[in-house]
Amino acid sequence: MQIFESGEMYLETILILSQQKDGVHAIDVANRMNYSKPSVSRALKLLTEGDFITIDSMSHIQLTAQGRERAEMIF
Repeated sequence: MQIFESGEMYLETILILSQQKDGVHAIDVANRMNYSKPSVSRALKLLTEGDFITIDSMSHIQLTAQGRERAEMIF
């Protein structure tokens, strides 16, 4: 699946946040990127559908192997 520059920015942000704290949430991403929660939610949905991230029952965002590889390449 193709990912656009904005998606790559989200992956990079998730990678950075995951290195700083356990349990990255959508609000953490929104605050870090200075984006609205609805905008972040839409992007996270697309990243989930593209198998770049997973979101568990506690709303923790985690990079998949594919997502981590892409994020590290960007970072």
